[in-house]
Formats: sequence, C-alpha cells, structure tokens
Amino acid sequence: MSGKILYRTIGALIGWATLIAQYFLVVSGGEHANLAAATISYLSYFTILTNFLVVLAFTAPLLVPTTKLHRFFTKPAVRAAIALYISFVAVVYHIMLRDLWDPQGLQLVTDIALHTVLPILYFLDWVFFSPKRALRFAHIPYWLIYPTVYGAYTIVRGALSGIYPYPFLNVFELGLVGVGINMIGFLALYGVGGAVFIALGRFLPNSKESTTGEALS
Repeated sequence: MSGKILYRTIGALIGWATLIAQYFLVVSGGEHANLAAATISYLSYFTILTNFLVVLAFTAPLLVPTTKLHRFFTKPAVRAAIALYISFVAVVYHIMLRDLWDPQGLQLVTDIALHTVLPILYFLDWVFFSPKRALRFAHIPYWLIYPTVYGAYTIVRGALSGIYPYPFLNVFELGLVGVGINMIGFLALYGVGGAVFIALGRFLPNSKESTTGEALS
C-alpha cells in the first residue's frame, strides 16, 4: 500500500466516523421533532456538507478508476475547490464562531475533527498528492456556485422555518440587505482565495492521481 493510499484511507475513516458521530449527536439531542427534521438540520450546515465533500474526496480515489466518483473527485479543479471550501470552514469557524459555544465530550471531539483535523488533513492531501498544474483562473466562477447556492438555500429555509445555522446569514437579526452584504463579502473572499490556491498550484509539487484523473482536469 502506497503512502498516498494509506493517508487517504486514514482520512476517509476519520471523516466517515466523524460525520456519523455528529449525525448521532444531532438525532439524539432531542432538539428536533422527528428524524426528518433532525436530518434536514444536520444537512443544513455548510460545515457538514463541505466535510462530506472532503470525505468523498478521500474515498473516491480509493475506488476503481473507471467509477464516476473516482473520475470526478480526481479532477484537479474539483480537488482544489474542496481544499478552498474546507479551508474557509476552518478559518471562519476559528475566527468568528468558535467562542459562540462550548462543546463537551463527544461533541468536542467531532467539533475538533470537523473544523481542524479534517481541514488540515485535506489541505495537506491537496499540497502533496493532488494535481495542480491544470488549474486556471477561469475555474473561479464555477467554484463560487456552491457557496452561492448554499447561501440562497439558507435564506429561503430561514424564511420558512426561522432557523439560521450561522449568525452572519440570519436575516431576522441582520436584515436581508445585511445578509446580502455578508454573502457578497464572502463570495469576494472565496474568489480571492481561489486565486491564491491557483497561484500556489504553480509553485507547489504537482502530483498525478492517475492518467485518467489528469486528463479530466
């Protein structure tokens, strides 16, 4: 087993275990009326969705190269986009959200894994194991689609349920204009961050997933 395969296997195992544990905590917390409501709440956090992308990016390269998951998640632009998203998850959490609560026990373990361990593991995977030479600045507009769709979903869901997972997207507190300004600011930062990742890709070691993965850049 190569070092890259072993590294990604460990990342996948940690990721899946963390996501399952966090789901258990949400379902068993007693804050939701039923399983469906708990599941929707769980999947309404950018952190959870992005960590699912990270875990799939760890897992997919371990699959047979002809599978669609393998081919999609070994594309250089896809792996770079996920690195960008999970880096923002870690930075925003530790700067803006960490002091808003005090998790204990298993919740503390999953909190550290979701916001620190998995972001670091995946960023290092991108640095050392992912192809980067095919990255282009033209990829950036496509990378902004995911956070844009998430922001729009959160606003619509919040209007219907009154629940906003993040304070900077809370229309009740900030108003639609305030949230709109925050979203534009975040998208601008994602754009700048994307440019930084592309620039880094020109200088960092380039690694080929496989002949197929490189061709699908």
